[in-house]
This record gives sequence, structure tokens and C-alpha cells, in this order.
Amino acid sequence: MKRLILILFLLTNFSFASDFLDVDYNFIDSAFQGIKPVTNKEFDDTINRLTPKPVKNTFLGHLKAFLFGREYGVESKPALKEQQIDIGGDKKAIDDITNGIYYITLTAPIIGYQGKIIPLGNYKIFEKNVDSTPMLMFYQGRDQYGMLELKKFNDNLKKENDIAYYRIDVVHDNLIRIVYSTISDTKCALAKVYLQN
Repeated sequence: MKRLILILFLLTNFSFASDFLDVDYNFIDSAFQGIKPVTNKEFDDTINRLTPKPVKNTFLGHLKAFLFGREYGVESKPALKEQQIDIGGDKKAIDDITNGIYYITLTAPIIGYQGKIIPLGNYKIFEKNVDSTPMLMFYQGRDQYGMLELKKFNDNLKKENDIAYYRIDVVHDNLIRIVYSTISDTKCALAKVYLQN
């Protein structure tokens, strides 16, 4: 039975292969024959001819655009005198950093304070005192996912230009250190990576 299926498979493939082998490959040598190069003037004339002409934003302008189609139809708009720049998002990001709020990505779940597991994901982190102990809080939106205890830390990798920052250091295979630095001081939190069995 296996031989019969193999023979049928080979016969069908050979019949399809003969169709593919019957192709004229001479077109490769003559594919670009007879094509006339275009000059810059011809190119510019074609672009100008196909670019719609501006019309006024009036009834007659709309009627002209409706009657003559593509030739007309771009409304002429006055040029902007000065460009408005929205700095709202940038200002909020700067305010977040100066207030000690960072956005962090955990690529593995970690074991937080009192054994609570903080799943992998993107978090907003900031410092908060809980029972007079500084804690690093992990939030997604309004939901708190856990916290880690912060301890004073002397960061020898700190650069002179760094005012406020955070980073994650791998201490061992299953232990990470989150360095959390604000303008006033630098602290760190140790956390074990949650290894699922």
C-alpha cells in the first residue's frame, strides 16, 4: 500500500513538473527592449498635469471641482502663521520622572513583598511609605499588583549626568535587583524570579 501511494505521488509530481519546465526563458534578454527613457521635463509636465489645481472654498469652487473631477478639487487653505506645538505629553513624562514615577517592563514574574507574585508585564513604579517602610509599588492603571521593600543603595554605576533613573540588574540566575534612583537618593529592591514547576 505504501509503495502504491509513493508511486502515485511521484507520477502526479512529474506531471506538474513538466508544466513548469515548459517555460520560455528568452524573455529575460528582451524584457527591457523598446523602453524609452523619460527626461526630467517630461516627468515634471506629467506630475503638473496630474496634480489637482486648488479651488476656492465657495459654491462655485465646489461646483467646478464636481464638474471637472480630478483636474480641480484641492481646497486652497491659508498657510499657518505659526506652528502650534503640544508639549503636554512631554511635560507629563518630565513631571513623572521628577516625581519618581517610572515605567518598567518585567520579563519574568517575581516574588514580591510577603510572597505575593507580581506577573510579567508593564508597570508604573513609584516609592510609597507603608508602615514607615519605603516600598516600591507596582501599578497597572489603578490596580496595584504588588510591592517590594526598598533599601538604601550606593550605586557605583551611577553616571554624573543621571539625575533620576531606574534599572534592573541580574544578581544571580533567579535574583534581580531593581535600582530606583530619585533626585534625592538611590535605593534598591531585591526580588526572586518566580520559577514555575
